[in-house]
Amino acid sequence: MNKNIFVACDVSSQKEILNLLELIHEDISGIKIGLQYITLRSPDEIRELSKFRKPIFYDGKFFDIKNTLIASIKSLKELNITYATVHLLNGLDALRAANEAAQKININLLGVSILTSFTDEDLSNLGFKGTVKDQVLKLIKIAMDANLHGVICSPLETKMIKKIAPNLKCFTPGIRIDENKNDQKRTMNANEAIKAGSDCLIIGRPITNGNPKKNIQKIISSIK
Repeated sequence: MNKNIFVACDVSSQKEILNLLELIHEDISGIKIGLQYITLRSPDEIRELSKFRKPIFYDGKFFDIKNTLIASIKSLKELNITYATVHLLNGLDALRAANEAAQKININLLGVSILTSFTDEDLSNLGFKGTVKDQVLKLIKIAMDANLHGVICSPLETKMIKKIAPNLKCFTPGIRIDENKNDQKRTMNANEAIKAGSDCLIIGRPITNGNPKKNIQKIISSIK
């Protein structure tokens, strides 16, 4: 097992996710379930993933007004999950309240900074001033003040984040094992990301495309 790898189970069916986890659960440290899966599956099916005895990371990326955000966090109580994601753009007041609600039900909140598919140009087109780095810095300070457990960020930003917020855990998607970045733009390979300070790697298609067992063993062997 490698303690740094969460597999991103970007699937829709329960059969797919169970088959995948049967193959690789001994080689991973956690299970990330995203929107494709959680919008179609029942609470009982999510709880079924607990049988693999790995932390479950519920990647709902909640973003709403404070009362709805708090209620959404509370609704996760019976799912046997360890981590859940909220957008840092919710703002400090809402994030503090959501984090208090999460702590009462033993869930660690992770704040989503800037998606790894975004570039400086993308942010400019959306009306944001400054670079991706500028925006990430602002959001990380909010995550610190809200006392979140960690953040979701590109591996390119982990060194910068650790300098100003060493206690925040950095969960990094955008991990690639070859030149195919798919829709990710700010990427590193697994070894580079760990050296840069990533605490946990979130890896989907580089594991799940093809032979998952061989893929994850290749990734693990690449980490020096």
